[in-house]
Amino acid sequence: MRGIFSLALLVAVVLPLGAATVQQKEQPATAPAVNLRLSYENRAIGHDGIIRDSRYTDLMYRRPGLVWIERELPAGVRESQEHGHEQASPHAGHAHAEAQGAPLLIQRDAGTGKVAVQVVLHNLRRVIDVELAHYGNVGYGGSWPAAYWLLEPAALSRMEKQGPVQEGIQHYLLQQGERTTTVAWDVAGQYARSIEQRDSHGTSIQRMTATPLVDPPALPWQQLAEYQRGDYSDLLD
Repeated sequence: MRGIFSLALLVAVVLPLGAATVQQKEQPATAPAVNLRLSYENRAIGHDGIIRDSRYTDLMYRRPGLVWIERELPAGVRESQEHGHEQASPHAGHAHAEAQGAPLLIQRDAGTGKVAVQVVLHNLRRVIDVELAHYGNVGYGGSWPAAYWLLEPAALSRMEKQGPVQEGIQHYLLQQGERTTTVAWDVAGQYARSIEQRDSHGTSIQRMTATPLVDPPALPWQQLAEYQRGDYSDLLD
């Protein structure tokens, strides 16, 4: 599952069961436009003593009612693809595997609150509408606030503020049993600069860090005008 959407699990830790749906109505409707590089680090130490580390980076572009998220591939992977080492373009019936790591375009209608999720298959030059039943297949966790703000703002009300705002950042802390969650919240930008969850023994650590980016020459969804449209079910035929 994509990093920012797996962090929606934090809502289950911070908010009591059923509260997320109720408190979404209390959250602001929009936030400033931002471009972010999201860096994820995960460490798990098993009972066998084996340390398992993973790191990856996503690019996120947020505009009113819209979020674009895509994986930023390491230079070596990009170079390999440029030299023709990537797999052949998927065809109908197998393209659903390609959709698992493809860019996502998530939009929310301001009037109805309805969220539309699309996956972009550049190799096929297609934009695919994704139904609720297939959200997990493309890496969307189902929480618009968690995608838009990187953390549901309502969750902050259940965390303890750590001192005053410093350099535009408000720090929060939540201690539940042996698990500690810390958040650095960008007050003006209205997004989480960092989120970290760890246990008291240091055997499980999850960390997300958001770094602002300058505007690209063209926003990625502005390049989809000539792409064909389709449904996710088409990929399963």
